[in-house]
Amino acid sequence: MAAATVGSMKGNRALPLWLVLVLPGILLVVGVMVLPLVDMVVISFRHSSFGQILPGFTLANYIGLFTEPANLTLFANTFMSAAAVTVLCAVLGFPVAVVITNASPRWRGVLYFLVAAPLLVNTVVRTYGWLLILGRKGLINDILMASGFIDEPLALTGNYLGMIIGGTQVFLPFMILSLATSLMGIDRRLLEAGDILGATELRKFFTITLPLAMPGLIAGSVLVFSLMLGAFVTPLILGGTAIKYISVSVYTDALVLFNLPRATALSLILMVTVLVVYFIQKRLSGR
Repeated sequence: MAAATVGSMKGNRALPLWLVLVLPGILLVVGVMVLPLVDMVVISFRHSSFGQILPGFTLANYIGLFTEPANLTLFANTFMSAAAVTVLCAVLGFPVAVVITNASPRWRGVLYFLVAAPLLVNTVVRTYGWLLILGRKGLINDILMASGFIDEPLALTGNYLGMIIGGTQVFLPFMILSLATSLMGIDRRLLEAGDILGATELRKFFTITLPLAMPGLIAGSVLVFSLMLGAFVTPLILGGTAIKYISVSVYTDALVLFNLPRATALSLILMVTVLVVYFIQKRLSGR
């Protein structure tokens, strides 16, 4: 009888403590992320009529996004703009990261703060600042017109140029911080060995610095590309409705045209693209 009681107690053992502690977090993630994502997938295969989501299954939303010329142009413009911002951030961020790495410990902290300080300001505020600088009555046009270089204001906003300029400034700190982390890990004895062997600064850069900084460059590029790909504030304010951008199209479909299935399908395509980019980054970093 006693053995049976002990066996019964062991069979009705309480849940492990770690599972009790983790379970609320798992339920929160499922309720906040998994279930809404599943609902989005279901909605993306629905019909829409005058703002209503109709029952039934259809591939029309995805077929239209991948076959209509206007949508193909939308994807091409979005990816090219994100790629342009990524390249500009890499070109502008690498010299800054090198300066931070070579600075003394005292000044390195100051430089890190100056690079990260813009991240403390809301993206909307920074983007509106660029609107004041690049606008038809902005600082740049005022200076150029006062100097007599131009007779009419330049169109620096409401197009891809303004969006790329603003996006580069908004996401540049992420690239600089990522590159600086990789550059800090380079063994200085390798550079000294290059000096001893008579290598020029350019040769040392392409044979030592750049290969060893590649993990940071890849990580920063993926981060900037992904953030710019899904950016909404900067394209909407500096690009406006005149440009074709995925995030702006999602906003228009969902809140202007009330075509939620198409907006959801476009959002899922964007999410899958970002996941593919991160998968590629993982493979490249592994190599």
